[in-house]
Amino acid sequence: MKKQICQSCGMPITKKDDLGTNKDQTINNDYCKYCYKDGEFVDKVNMKEYIEMCSQYGEQAGMTNDEMRNYCTKLFPTLKRWK
Repeated sequence: MKKQICQSCGMPITKKDDLGTNKDQTINNDYCKYCYKDGEFVDKVNMKEYIEMCSQYGEQAGMTNDEMRNYCTKLFPTLKRWK
């Protein structure tokens, strides 16, 4: 699998099992399973709200929550979901 990131949250997608699903249960290659399921975004929030949600997972990504917030603030506007 080629190196890619979720076009909603920026999570690295390293295996096919990480991918979300379309309404017809086919694989969606743009989004991870945590963001996109059955053809819909799991969290129906705006970008600012989503940045705050994701910033709580800084430690899992090897950074502080503030560093994660700053990272997401720069990354999210470049992702397909938020353009």
